[in-house]
Amino acid sequence: MTSLLENLNESQKEAVEYIDSPLLVLSGAGTGKTRVITYKIAYLIQKKIAQPERIFAVTFTNKAADEMKKRIYELIGDKSFDLWLGTFHSNALRILRRDGHIIGLPSNFTIIDQDDRLSVIRNIIKKLNIDDKKYPPKMYLNLISNFKNSINFVKMIDPDEFTHRFTDVFNLYQEELKRSNSIDFDDMLSLTLRIFLQEKDILAFYSHLFEYVLVDEFQDTNNIQFEFLKALRVMNDKICVVGDDDQSIYGWRGAEIGNIVYFDKHFDNTKIIRLENNYRSAPEILYIANNLISNNRFRKGKTLKAELKTEGKIHLKSCYDEKDEAVFVAQKIEELTKLYNIPYDEIAVLYRTNAQSRNFEVELNHRNIPYQVIGSISFYQRKEIKDILSYLKFFNNPFDTSSMIRALKNPPKGVGDKTIAKIIEVMNNENLSGYDAIKTLVDTSTSTIASKLKPFIELIDSLNNFDKISEMIKHILEQTDYINFIKKSEDIYTAENRIFNLEELINSAVSFEESNEKVILSDFLATTSLQTTTDEMTNGCIKLMTIHSAKGLEFEAVFLVGLEDGLFPLFSSMDEDEKLEEERRLCYVGITRAKRILYLTYAKNRLIYGKRQDCYPSIFIDEMRVKQLFEKSEKKDGKKVFHPKYGKGVIISIKGNGDDAKADVIFEKSGIKKMGLKFLKFI
Repeated sequence: MTSLLENLNESQKEAVEYIDSPLLVLSGAGTGKTRVITYKIAYLIQKKIAQPERIFAVTFTNKAADEMKKRIYELIGDKSFDLWLGTFHSNALRILRRDGHIIGLPSNFTIIDQDDRLSVIRNIIKKLNIDDKKYPPKMYLNLISNFKNSINFVKMIDPDEFTHRFTDVFNLYQEELKRSNSIDFDDMLSLTLRIFLQEKDILAFYSHLFEYVLVDEFQDTNNIQFEFLKALRVMNDKICVVGDDDQSIYGWRGAEIGNIVYFDKHFDNTKIIRLENNYRSAPEILYIANNLISNNRFRKGKTLKAELKTEGKIHLKSCYDEKDEAVFVAQKIEELTKLYNIPYDEIAVLYRTNAQSRNFEVELNHRNIPYQVIGSISFYQRKEIKDILSYLKFFNNPFDTSSMIRALKNPPKGVGDKTIAKIIEVMNNENLSGYDAIKTLVDTSTSTIASKLKPFIELIDSLNNFDKISEMIKHILEQTDYINFIKKSEDIYTAENRIFNLEELINSAVSFEESNEKVILSDFLATTSLQTTTDEMTNGCIKLMTIHSAKGLEFEAVFLVGLEDGLFPLFSSMDEDEKLEEERRLCYVGITRAKRILYLTYAKNRLIYGKRQDCYPSIFIDEMRVKQLFEKSEKKDGKKVFHPKYGKGVIISIKGNGDDAKADVIFEKSGIKKMGLKFLKFI
């Protein structure tokens, strides 16, 4: 065990060894969070503080759980096999398999997947004669999921009527699950918590069974997960949670930052240990990260200290517009790879919204630089983009059957497979284009078919009235009510991203119009045929991704782009402190992905919904105090100094004169400190 602890720094060692009361480990970016939790599990077992089968450890993804199992096995071998180590849901499922009968679950219950859930809801909507265009099935699916992640569902309190006939849809959905001996993903944790709250003897059994509870990524827990942990620990204070309040960036999907900030209010005698020694990033990068996040009030507080002694490079670039920004990034990527031999794999372009990827995709394609869009597919392959482009493609080529079918079905218009089969039959029998076949059916078919197809053909005809492609796209969006369709069909975060993408499609058309004297639709459609990418990481590529997708990753060089008020932070977040603080945490995550080189870029003007608008640098840039890194004093900045307490360091910046002069100094062992210049000795 001595050799095991030798691999840890003092703070990590303290966190591993402490077992006397509830423990909150505040683990900053790059400080070895996973190392602490895996070593702590190994320590508990080797010291016989807890038996493997009596350790309950949870993380958030199966991938993270598998990686943790692998690391623990490398430390202690076969003893790791008996751990309760998995996601919240997989561990809860084990409990349901044993005790689900208490709340009426059969022993052979199955888990219904997302597609089947949606299919069930479609059938229910049809049965209830609900207009699926006005109230899409996916909207009900999201509302059901949200309700099942509430304490009201756990306590069997009837749902509110969130929207049209929601209670009827929910009750029929639950009846279908019961009929088919099924539960859904959201049931796993909520039903387990229901058992705990209803059956005190069952709760007592598990509270005694688990001698130690450990939670990874605790800042991402939602209210139900926290209630589950509190219930499980009702008779025992042996709990350790590891997380970073400064990296809580999933509030939009239910994560509650208050769980980590107020942890010590819920668990008496909580010990708090801060991991602040960063092994990832250069001192300069941590300097601006610390400056930025210090502006948040709702946090426990900590300061990252650099363990790496390499010099970091931070560049702030003001670009003319979004195209200039993409050109700048691509040029710098070429420099980094050709002049400094940095591999493509070690370079990432991070942005706030998925829609921003388009300009970088275009420029990287133009320069034959391999790239991959992570956490999403490439811009022109996204569903909402393909849906709207299908109208333009069909208008441009009335024989394009696949585009015709896609346009007829998205958004839903009540045109089913039978009607589409009839259109294709007319096309084949009479050798007509899809457009002419639809017109024929409108003129000759029953009123039902004609009433569904007539608005579609009128929309296609109306596109002849526009000279600009951007105006065509706006017209399609308005006539199909596609934006409202998305808002009703998706959760808030997904809907927001898809709407951003559609706005960027308009921007791409405006950009094409500005660049071409003669605007030809077929030429524009040709530009949309960019390469597609998969969601799996591949080698030898620049990585393009949102900052949300980049969490947990690190790169030698990072481009943090689009740092403008309204884009990052988003306009919708700027007037609410809670939302603005989450945006700031997101920016902090982006900065701390960089190991040695960080480029920060913003545009002076940008296309927004097809109109060019002036932009202003993000408030976050000032908060980082980036410019102080560049404002070098002629005599003293950059000089090596010595302090009797902190040792050797280098001056970053100086403010003031004479005895009032203050210096920011990066010390070799203590990170960045601010102090009076008179207390430093130049060496």
